[in-house]
Amino acid sequence: MKFFTRLIVLSLAPLVALAAELPFDRSAISRYSLDGLPRSICVRQGADVWLGYDLERATVCKVWRAPAGKPGLSGGFTVKSVGKAMFEDKTDTGWSLARAGKASELKVRYLGCTQSEERFELRWELSRGERRLQLRERVSRSAESDVQAWRALKVEGLDEGESLRVPNAVGASWKTVGGRSIAALAGGNWVRIVIP
Repeated sequence: MKFFTRLIVLSLAPLVALAAELPFDRSAISRYSLDGLPRSICVRQGADVWLGYDLERATVCKVWRAPAGKPGLSGGFTVKSVGKAMFEDKTDTGWSLARAGKASELKVRYLGCTQSEERFELRWELSRGERRLQLRERVSRSAESDVQAWRALKVEGLDEGESLRVPNAVGASWKTVGGRSIAALAGGNWVRIVIP
């Protein structure tokens, strides 16, 4: 029996060491499937707001506020959001490239997420045939008192006269700082959008 106990402990030792050396803060980011969505990630903004991402669509699928004093996520290798939803996107619309009055659907490839003291940054490649764009999104780790949640978007690689149309749910619910709906990104500048 001692042999089997030692074998199990030795077999699990690399996993325990790996868990201790994770390159991200598990209380602020979850790389496990959210609410049954296989390729997803969640990041926390401030003390209690979470943004859940559908990585295959390059969109925020849910934003929620955790109950007071609770973590906002429950579970193991798959997690469930816990709290009050402020935004939910149950559509399947995605990003499209607009030029000369026509819009073309784009394929999405997730490129990764980095974490710093101030923010998370997610990146995707959006493509159609040989054409490649890069979509970047920044989420501050700190909250702001005048909005429920906020993020900044930037697209790189657009040609003159082109724009990147945002998915319908984003355009309907997220607003610019001036309170306007956002239909498209252009120009290569960061665009800050909020849930008021």
